[in-house]
Amino acid sequence: MDVALLHRGGCYEVDSASGNIYEVDLLDETCTCPDYQDPDSPTLCKHIQRIQFELDAGRIPRPDGRLPETALSTHPPSSATDSRLVATLRTRIREREERIATLQAEIQALQFVCDVADAIEDGEEFELKQILSDEYGPASQR
Repeated sequence: MDVALLHRGGCYEVDSASGNIYEVDLLDETCTCPDYQDPDSPTLCKHIQRIQFELDAGRIPRPDGRLPETALSTHPPSSATDSRLVATLRTRIREREERIATLQAEIQALQFVCDVADAIEDGEEFELKQILSDEYGPASQR
């Protein structure tokens, strides 16, 4: 599981091994995962526990956004470390941009379905090619 601080105040993002991404509010001890939603669960979900573990180990920023003292003192900067960090950051940025592009495509497809459903519900006569053209441009009619 990868953990990243989303914003100050204790909101973290956990990229789980299953490929799902969950938001955890550490201060409120809430998580968007299905395990947290189960009221019969006797313990905190594994995502909250993972953040606590990473914080205790000094590997992620504290809820106030500050780096833990251990991270500052035990990892002196080096060009090799800097190169790995830059490569990791570029990879994460690319992965997030790909996720954003995928979500935008899904939103566009859902909007199209909603537009067609609205036209059908209103009893309007419509031509699918025209809706495609209006929504996505003339190239979509091919």
